[in-house]
Order: sequence, then C-alpha cells, then structure tokens
Amino acid sequence: MLNITAVTMARRHMDLPSRTTSPVELKVLKFPGGEVHVTVQTEVPADEIAIKAHLRNSEAVMTLLMATDALRRAYAGIPIDLHLPYVPYARQDRVANPGESLSVKVFANLINAQNYRRVVIEDPHSDVTPALIDRVVIDDPLPALRRVVGHVLTKNAGLALVAPDAGARKRVLKLASQLVLPVVFADKVRDTRTGKITGTEIQGDLPDCALLVIDDICDGGRTFIELAHAIHGKRDGRAAPIPLYLYVTHGIFSKGLDAVLEDYAAVFTRNNWTTDDRAIQA
Repeated sequence: MLNITAVTMARRHMDLPSRTTSPVELKVLKFPGGEVHVTVQTEVPADEIAIKAHLRNSEAVMTLLMATDALRRAYAGIPIDLHLPYVPYARQDRVANPGESLSVKVFANLINAQNYRRVVIEDPHSDVTPALIDRVVIDDPLPALRRVVGHVLTKNAGLALVAPDAGARKRVLKLASQLVLPVVFADKVRDTRTGKITGTEIQGDLPDCALLVIDDICDGGRTFIELAHAIHGKRDGRAAPIPLYLYVTHGIFSKGLDAVLEDYAAVFTRNNWTTDDRAIQA
C-alpha cells in the first residue's frame, strides 16, 4: 500500500514557514499476465513529495519503484522522501549457507537507486539494514513505547520490560534505560546437535510486577507463545498469574492473534498488517 502526499511551503507573517499537504492519487492496474501499471496524479502543486509505503510482498516493491519513476517524470526536480516503516528482507541480513543471496542488500540497492532525499524506517531488524540504505533516518521508537507503557500502567502498579532473545537485548536495554524500567532477559535454548530451538529460558528471578515483552516483529507468534509459557512456568509459587503484555513494532500476525492472546493480556503494535483491531495501535 502506497500513500503519496504533495507538500507545499509558504511564508506567513514573521517569515515562519507554513506547510500544506495534499494527497496525490495513485492508480494501479494489474494486467492479466501479472504485470503492474501505475499512474500518478500530475496537477497537484508540490515543493516536495512524501511516499509512505507498506510493502507486504514483492509486487508492492515493484509498484513503489514504478510509482517513484512516475513521480520523477511528473514532478521533475522535486525532492522525494520515503517513509518505509517495515523494510522487506531485513531478516535476511546475512548469508548463512553457500548459494544464498544477501537479500537485504539486494533490496537496499533498489531503494538507493531511487535517490530519495531521505528514507525513514522504523525499528530495523538489525544494524545491517540502516548500514546499507543511503540517507536513512531511524524513527524514534520511544514515543510509541511511552504510550504503551502508560496504557499498561493504568491497569498495573509496576512494569518491567522483557527482551525475548539475545537479538532483542541491546534494543530493550536502551529503551528500559530511557524509561527507567527494569529488564528481564530470555534466551532461546537450542539442541547442540541439530541447532533447532527447543525452548526458552528465563534468566534470573521474575520481578513482582507486570511484564511487557518487546520485539521488532511478530510473524507467526511461536516465539512469544513459548516465551509466555516459560514465564508462567517460572511463577516462583505465586498464586496469581503474571500480567503479560506484548509490544511489537511490526505486527505481521501471519497466523492470527487468537493463539497469542491466549497468553497475553493485550498485544500492541505500530504497524498492524491485519484488519484485526484486537492488536492495539501504539
């Protein structure tokens, strides 16, 4: 899904700039053979163009590239900014086996070739993604998380953040430091013979408060379901269940929310890929 906005700049009294935004219509036609044709509205006044792109598949990537080309032709010389909340292929950020593609670099090369003035992304999966994209800006995750924390604290006296695995530890530690909240660490347990994940292990004791699990992506949800079981299995003899919440920046929820909501009191996300409004907008 693409949303295109034209921005015009004017000067008001005391030379203060005034920004006016107007939508730019995008028409997408798909031919019987599967090819996509795009047309952008051409008569909208613009000093700059902003594209917000939710790219959920490879066809959407091609649509973005074609729309960008159409905008370059219709609005020659006008700078274009791209807001790309979720970066496709960001999870394929290394070559694990011979013969594989470094997919995130392939995608980054396509984006860089468009020569956007800047590319705003949200909560990249690893440091590899922002290192590969030119003129990248990482959107501040703190305001959305503050809203989630505020919501949880209306129902609970205290709160700790949970890093679900080693990959999330650095991110969660930084956020916890900014919010002055304690952190619980979890690690995935692997079979040393096969390398397969066999469970989740909670490090240390659990605090006597609600827990908010934080990660960048929830796809099918298995990681978070197993984490919830590990947390509830470590209740340390407490009679009352531990209030457990989940916040993910990118809620793909490819297997739905039913199974996740069996273990979590609420699920929050910034980018809900579904139409299920049980995922609370952060």
